[in-house]
Amino acid sequence: MPPGAREPGERRHGVWRGQQIRVGVALSEVFMTVWLLQLVLVIALCNVCGRLAERLGQCAVVGEIAAGLLLGPSLFGVVAPDFYDALFGPSTLSAMGQVGEVGLILLMFQVGLHMELGETLRDRRWRMPVAIAVGGLVVPAVIGMIVATVSKDMLAGDAPALPYILFCGVALAISAVPVMARIVDDLALNAMAGARHAMSAAMLTDALGWMLLAAIASLSSGPGWAFARMLVSLLAYLVLCALLVRFVVRPTLMRLASTAHAARDRLAVLLCFVMASALATSLIGFHSAFGALAAALFVRRVPGIANEWRDNVEGFVRLVLMPVFFAYAGLHASVGTIDDAASWMWFGVFLVGGFIGKFGGSYLGARATGLEPRDAMLVSSLMNTRGLMELIVLSIGLQMQILPPKVYTILVVFALVTTALTVPLVRLTLRVQSRATPAMPGADK
Repeated sequence: MPPGAREPGERRHGVWRGQQIRVGVALSEVFMTVWLLQLVLVIALCNVCGRLAERLGQCAVVGEIAAGLLLGPSLFGVVAPDFYDALFGPSTLSAMGQVGEVGLILLMFQVGLHMELGETLRDRRWRMPVAIAVGGLVVPAVIGMIVATVSKDMLAGDAPALPYILFCGVALAISAVPVMARIVDDLALNAMAGARHAMSAAMLTDALGWMLLAAIASLSSGPGWAFARMLVSLLAYLVLCALLVRFVVRPTLMRLASTAHAARDRLAVLLCFVMASALATSLIGFHSAFGALAAALFVRRVPGIANEWRDNVEGFVRLVLMPVFFAYAGLHASVGTIDDAASWMWFGVFLVGGFIGKFGGSYLGARATGLEPRDAMLVSSLMNTRGLMELIVLSIGLQMQILPPKVYTILVVFALVTTALTVPLVRLTLRVQSRATPAMPGADK
């Protein structure tokens, strides 16, 4: 055989290896094409639906949640099933799922970055937002747990009983501070006492809700020692995180503030810390969102960080990552799973119970601390805002296999409907107030 010539087996292996590489490259190109089409469709539809919702007098998040549902099996999968399977089939969703997870992490960090619990509790009127938060949390949570207990055999027979029941309670009790802030700003309610108290109470409600959610996540890992181990692990991580921020992250961020590229360098350190924190809580057994929230609460006091995040990152999160998250959430919600009269009946029970529980509990808390009835009505109307935070909570429940797909879909539609009802209810409350009193009520309270 001539020098340098290959054996026949080697040649066959080389040909086969070359074919493998070409097939791999072709598949990568196909996946990239599908991913880019997904991204174009998701961003375009979420933006169009958001603008349409605003034209109809709603907040943009209502349209964006609706866009996620429209892209899922509820509509797109019915109208164009072949195209839907090619574009959003199980084999094509891995990239969207990963980007959606990153979006969820950054969204939770963004939410935590703007939590002002210290100011709320230091205020001399702290009793009012605390009472509103407790009423707006306890009443709908109890109703949610009762409904979940009664409906479990029909809606979630295979779900773990206690985590499922507790999770439904938290899902009905949560509020959405970012969406509420947008409504308050759009309707120019910043000067009204009811709006200010509602914002403070919603922050407390969300903080309490996330603590309960962490406990439920621990509970879902198993009884007894597993539950205790996860809680101890979480507490140990929070202590470690606080020490890390105090002695490493904060000094590094402060030192980088005087460099030539301060914002870029500080945000690079911050993003690494947020992702590492999300990874740590995921390894412990909690969802990565808890780590992102913890990171935000520990670094939010670093001077300039919130402004740098808003100027450089927040726009990308809102324009790209948030629509991907909404779309990924919508792809797991199929109205077709609510396939009988009994399921729709339970949807109605969740809707009425959650809405009345939130409204009534918040109203009682506001009135118990001396807020005027007209301002208490405004508080109760705003506290029914759920939107983004509800979707984050439900996505965590679905990923942790606490919520079955049918209940997940029911609660996603519940979040959409209750959020859509908020703006009309607030407008109605303001009209009633304006008829009762010509001047703006509560502006000086």
